[in-house]
Amino acid sequence: TIAIEGNAYGPPTDSLVITGIIDGPLSGGTPKAIELYVLDDIQDLSLFGVSSVSNGRGTNESTVKYNFPADAVTAGTYIYLSQASDDTNFQAFFGFASTYQNNVLSVNGNDSIELYENGQIIDTFGDVNTDGSGQAWEYLDGWAYRKSATGPEGTTFTPTNWTYSGANALDGESTNAVAQSPFPTGTYSETASIIKFDNA
Repeated sequence: TIAIEGNAYGPPTDSLVITGIIDGPLSGGTPKAIELYVLDDIQDLSLFGVSSVSNGRGTNESTVKYNFPADAVTAGTYIYLSQASDDTNFQAFFGFASTYQNNVLSVNGNDSIELYENGQIIDTFGDVNTDGSGQAWEYLDGWAYRKSATGPEGTTFTPTNWTYSGANALDGESTNAVAQSPFPTGTYSETASIIKFDNA
């Protein structure tokens, strides 16, 4: 008999997905934040965590930089994680408070994000092995937003599953409400949108 210590986890439930990321236009390139969507009820959100990957330096696998608190959240909830040092600017730009704050999001529009459940990567934004500068997924002073009914995708990043504002799209903007290319807050859906059209 061998005595062991630690935690035993079941397979990931994939109950959370990254739906958006923003590198804002306010002082210091703020707000810096991500939006996540709860796909299924989660009894203990602390099983989930986030890491950022700077400048294409490769995965932070097994190194979760931020774990959420042990909150219960229901399916259909949007979660906003902002950079703690600029949360005031998050509220100023979006007009509402972020859900959680931590300094894991010191991103600059060319960095990737990894989402973990039970220490395993369940979703990824950006190519963790590539500096996003000049790439289609660059979000410097802009944003990227996941298309509905896609994800989570594990360690795979599929650029065509996202829409992009383009770099510098938010330059000079003071709030999301008046921006020419606003971050599409809370618009992700588990089902694809239906476009009605006239056959004629």
